[in-house]
Amino acid sequence: MIVLSEESQRLTSTFRAYRNHIDIYTEDNHKDKEFYKVLFKRLLKSEIIINDITPLGCKDTVIKRCSVEPENGRKKIFIIDGDVIFIHGNNIPTLKNLYVLEGYCIENFLIDEKTIVHFLYMNCGTKPIDQIKSELNFNKWLSQYSNVFIDLFIHFALINYFGGYFTLFNANKYHIPEKNEMIFQNELVNADILKLKNEILERVSFNEYNLKYRELNEKWSNCIENLISIVSGKDYLIPLLLLKTKEFKKSKALPSLEEIKFSLVHSSDLNKLSNLKHVIESL
Repeated sequence: MIVLSEESQRLTSTFRAYRNHIDIYTEDNHKDKEFYKVLFKRLLKSEIIINDITPLGCKDTVIKRCSVEPENGRKKIFIIDGDVIFIHGNNIPTLKNLYVLEGYCIENFLIDEKTIVHFLYMNCGTKPIDQIKSELNFNKWLSQYSNVFIDLFIHFALINYFGGYFTLFNANKYHIPEKNEMIFQNELVNADILKLKNEILERVSFNEYNLKYRELNEKWSNCIENLISIVSGKDYLIPLLLLKTKEFKKSKALPSLEEIKFSLVHSSDLNKLSNLKHVIESL
């Protein structure tokens, strides 16, 4: 696939202007365009025509493009993930036409009970949807992850807040195979939390760490809603869904991340994106 330069992307989006009432720029790559097109067509008023989205790659590229984009009379919006800055609330960029999602990433907005049950039903194909809902027990399923994963992401946010760096792994890291199942191991998450804490304490005093930790711990208390908001949907919540799908499907043939996202976006409750909807429709 040909990779266009930043200027070529700018010109391409200009040529497609007649196909869209609003120019929408996002993170991610060309392969994610169809996902975003479905999302925005579902989210926005029917009279707002959106036939193209322009994914620009990483967050920094979106912010840079937003800062230099000329005023040409076009309605436009640049959308970036909240990431850890959404968790700690510091240095959130503020630029005209820039929108920072109120969640870790766009995938977080695809997760709700009805959508997950429907996804499992469509992938299982052998059980009634009511039975799948009962066997899944959505709140119980996610509750086992809630406390430690929220704490992990609070520590990701803390190390970023104090000027350090972290590596985002995948939820699979914290599961071990046992017979035909993948069993979640809390202690593996707690071990990573301790490593992050020690790295933070190499930078700041315990009092500084503890003060900010208590603030974020109070803000992001242990509940399913906060899990779905601040724990990466792409790297944690969707992989958890994939693990659960294996239990229902009993098959090695599983969908890719792109296929899962595309399936979820058709039925997700997009009310969680009501703020973004209001901003775009008010342009």
